[in-house]
Amino acid sequence: MKLKLFYSLKRKVLAVCLAGMILMALCVGGISLWTISHLTYDYEIQNMNHLVDTKATIINDELLRSESIVNYAANSVSRKISDPDQLRNPAFQQRLAQSVDHDFQDATTNLHIICSYYLYYPSENISALWKASRGHDSMFYDVLAQQRGESGQAAPRHVVAFAYLMDQGKAAWTQPYYSPYLNRYIISYLRPIYEDGVMVAIIGVDLDFQAFIDRLYAKPSEGEEHGMIILSDATGTVEYSPKKPLGVPLVDKDIHLKDTADKVAEAGQTDNEMLSYTWAGEPSLAGIRTLRNGMNFIDLRQVPKIYNRTHKAFMQMGFGLVAVCILASLLPLYMISRLSERLQLVIEAAKEVGEGNYDVKLHDMHPDDIGELSRNFQAMAEKVAAAQENLTYMSQHDALTGILNRMGLDKEVADWLKAHPASHGALVSLDLDGFKFINDLHGHMAGDEALRTLAKDLIESFGHDQIIGRNGGDEFVVFMKDTEPEQAEKVIKAFSNKVKTFTYDGEIHAFSVSIGYTLYKGDGTSLSRLFHQSDTALYAVKLRGRNHYRIYDATMENLNRTSLGFNLETITKNLPLGLLVSEAKPHGKILFVNKTMVEMLECRNIHEFMEFTQGYAPNVVCTCDRERMTKMVWEQSAREPDRPHCMSYSIHTAKGFDKRVFAIWRMADNPNYGEVFYATLMEASFLRELTSDDGECKA
Repeated sequence: MKLKLFYSLKRKVLAVCLAGMILMALCVGGISLWTISHLTYDYEIQNMNHLVDTKATIINDELLRSESIVNYAANSVSRKISDPDQLRNPAFQQRLAQSVDHDFQDATTNLHIICSYYLYYPSENISALWKASRGHDSMFYDVLAQQRGESGQAAPRHVVAFAYLMDQGKAAWTQPYYSPYLNRYIISYLRPIYEDGVMVAIIGVDLDFQAFIDRLYAKPSEGEEHGMIILSDATGTVEYSPKKPLGVPLVDKDIHLKDTADKVAEAGQTDNEMLSYTWAGEPSLAGIRTLRNGMNFIDLRQVPKIYNRTHKAFMQMGFGLVAVCILASLLPLYMISRLSERLQLVIEAAKEVGEGNYDVKLHDMHPDDIGELSRNFQAMAEKVAAAQENLTYMSQHDALTGILNRMGLDKEVADWLKAHPASHGALVSLDLDGFKFINDLHGHMAGDEALRTLAKDLIESFGHDQIIGRNGGDEFVVFMKDTEPEQAEKVIKAFSNKVKTFTYDGEIHAFSVSIGYTLYKGDGTSLSRLFHQSDTALYAVKLRGRNHYRIYDATMENLNRTSLGFNLETITKNLPLGLLVSEAKPHGKILFVNKTMVEMLECRNIHEFMEFTQGYAPNVVCTCDRERMTKMVWEQSAREPDRPHCMSYSIHTAKGFDKRVFAIWRMADNPNYGEVFYATLMEASFLRELTSDDGECKA
């Protein structure tokens, strides 16, 4: 459909032609120049807004990712602190710092603008964690350890920044400042953690502000030859530049803001408002966009330069008036028709984008304003489409395993059920057995590798055509499409019986899964009901020992789930005896220890315990008793392998003390580790206190 403007101009041109060729040429020339003037102005304004929008989007993305990293770590810490008094315990402080360190290490690998991260206890005026990078793309080093080595004690972190946060009382970005500890100009994002109304901790990151602004000012963007790109403060009157990272007033550059502070704040949030400045005495306009940290990104241009190309067009038109007079009756109609058609393509493309269709094709290669507008609009649509596609993918997929997350699962399964309401299928819920045991024993990196391996095994066993996702934590879900009950049981049984292993740090580790599933019989059962049924079947498997599969039936609704609360972690953590599980070999590796065992060797945590013993069970025994104890163990196991045995020997603690202990042990088969020793240990002194001279228990 052609524009009404086309018809209007055509009638005008035809009417003028009747009055005379020269008069018509002058009118067409004036109208053409007026149109070009307004198109140029509107395009420049649009281009300014597009420029600040594009750069602000990139900057805000990094700021948002930085905030997300801090918020994730802060939420993790908040969940771990149930009582502010816990922070008085150095061991708890260290575990908390290690947890935060792991969170940041996992998250900062792809965000190199972060140069420092930390955990701070304001009540103690100490930093529990402070790590920083020495240079761009380098590893993070422990600042606190270095400070202790240099001065014997760790200095408090950025006192000014933390005082600012104490005043704010909530998560906030700081103004740029220079950190003598980091030897950089930085901006910080800080988040306080409250417990019972008391600020118990502060988590934050430092961004290399110098690198931040160096990158912004590194090379001119399209359109900057007509003006100036400025990173300013919230008032729009101070510029942060590579040479002046802490800011310099714009008035020093003869740039003066004519609008109010309220207008600056309003314009930074919308595309409809432009700011008025004077620059070197010339009236100027500025496109502005407010960033997440309160700063503003500004594209400032002098109004006369905006019309610069229009003035050139006026001069060229004047010299060509004689030729225009000759062609006045024909050329205007042709030009207006072509402009109208090209503008109509841009308008139709804009309507498509407005309706959510980003697949627009504008192949206008003309070197004029409309061609440039078309190309810029095409580039913008492609970037928006790519960003939309990426956001959609990220919102529906699990970052660790690459398969669907819960949101993606719900959508895919719901879409399939809607499209195939009468088809049959099966919803399978899976749980990795002893996942916390893997994390505690081998570390979270090993746990992540186990999850990735399980995801690959699910795809391999159930097929790429099935809907496979991670429900969260160590829980996975498979929806088997177009599947009959016999086929579902066959595939699930095969997967349950399959030997499952993952490789970490060069070693192969076995693991198992518990599986519960329910059938969809084309009867319109809701997705939430299917999830409930498969989850109930999964819990039934767990109650019967795990590493198996079961199909849902109605009798499972009466199962007492509270028995699941007494898991290995809960039982062993509170067991008053030391528990040691190891391979049944002369130099067997340690497979598991409980909290009491760690404390018995006077270690602060499991990591220190494994480092002290080098991960081998015989190293728990004092060297004076090691040969005797080893010989006795193998003699007892060879003589009566199926019954428990006891012995007494000395252990050597991490603090250099020897303790006499009484141990009861037995050997048993484990499906994952083969023959395993299970041993419980009690200090002999404690045993003597419990018993009287005649062997009777005092209690």
